[in-house]
Amino acid sequence: MNLNLDFLTIDVGTILFTLINTLLIFLAFKLILFKRVDAILAKRQQEVSSTYSKADDALAAANSDKEKYAQALAGAKEEAAELISRAEKKAQLEGDLIISEARTEAADVREKAAAATERESVQAKQALQGEITDLAMELAQKIMEKEIDKEDHDRLIEDFMQEIGTEGEQS
Repeated sequence: MNLNLDFLTIDVGTILFTLINTLLIFLAFKLILFKRVDAILAKRQQEVSSTYSKADDALAAANSDKEKYAQALAGAKEEAAELISRAEKKAQLEGDLIISEARTEAADVREKAAAATERESVQAKQALQGEITDLAMELAQKIMEKEIDKEDHDRLIEDFMQEIGTEGEQS
């Protein structure tokens, strides 16, 4: 058996030719394609860095706006509390003033009512005294008109007292 191994022979010229071709193709790709790919990658890296930088700036601005909003909100809360406090004080003062005026007015009404009652009482007393005087005058006139004895005198005084009692009850 004779094996033919011609196809397995190593040809140094072919190996060198293949290596030189591969090296030339690599250098061509490196000079032509890799520079462009490197430029595209560098540009893309720059865009990504720029995007991250803008995102960081936007985050810092958002945090700053958040702080300003929190301060404004705290200021608004303080202002609202102050306005409420002022309104409560004003309402309290107005309420106190109304109560004071009502008390003064009630005291005036009481004084006027007491004065009116006193006047009516004085007028009633004067009217009663006038009637008593009239009755006494009548009694004296009746006594003068006739001579009366002790019984008639007692009866006239008793009638007079009863008249005074009924007149006093009517007033």
